[in-house]
Amino acid sequence: MISEKQKQQANFFKSLHQKGNMFVIPNAWSVGSAYIFEKEGFEAVATSSAGIAYNLGYPDGEDISFEDLLYVVEKMTSRLNIPVSVDFERGYSEDPKQVKENAKQLLLKGAVGFNIEDGLPDGTLSSIDFQLEKIKALVELKSELDIDFVINARTCAYWLNVDGDKLKIATKRGNAFRQAGADCIFVPGAIDEETVKNLVNGINAPLNIILNGIFNDFGKLNSLGVKRLSVGSGPIRNVCERAINLAKDLYKGDVSEILNCKFSYKNANKYFTK
Repeated sequence: MISEKQKQQANFFKSLHQKGNMFVIPNAWSVGSAYIFEKEGFEAVATSSAGIAYNLGYPDGEDISFEDLLYVVEKMTSRLNIPVSVDFERGYSEDPKQVKENAKQLLLKGAVGFNIEDGLPDGTLSSIDFQLEKIKALVELKSELDIDFVINARTCAYWLNVDGDKLKIATKRGNAFRQAGADCIFVPGAIDEETVKNLVNGINAPLNIILNGIFNDFGKLNSLGVKRLSVGSGPIRNVCERAINLAKDLYKGDVSEILNCKFSYKNANKYFTK
């Protein structure tokens, strides 16, 4: 059942995309990481498909099962008091009806938003008409379950560095996705300030970009009109790098970094107690 609380969370989450200022949404990979982001003041959290995969010991790219995703999302939503959006990749199916059913299952676990992407494993993009079928199927689900969850339609034109005029491709797809019912358009990739400006001006929808090393000035992104900034797999990769280095040190018998941790057992228990 969809509760009134979940409907309210969905409405609040959607409102974040309609406010004047940009909001930053961290991408979590586990219940604990999501809990930390909530406790440190974030108003919503999104899952990271790469992060969940790494946390379960797999590479990114739908190598985890849909059941794994359901389990993680259910545990997150039951622990958190803020909206949880799900990185849905390509919907875990190439059948729009099954994509709709999969989204329904995630909504019944407490999700209030989805990223649905058009990037294919071979480095190309799904046909625009086929992607519109998936988005329209999700729009139907809003009415059927009476919950206004956020559809964040992602185009991977820059992420996959596709051939052709990427700005033209991303803008065309973004506007088509919006017309089909998407609430926000996600254009990830290492894009510069001028490209961000052109995307904001060219796409008739709230724009979501991903944190990248080329252009990441929060003030300028906000002034240009970006509405949502995701951090992607950056946090989990940072954590994994530290864990790998700790493992290497431990294997050599060097425990200095482990013992130098200021986050004591007592403090950890206190932190994770609501």
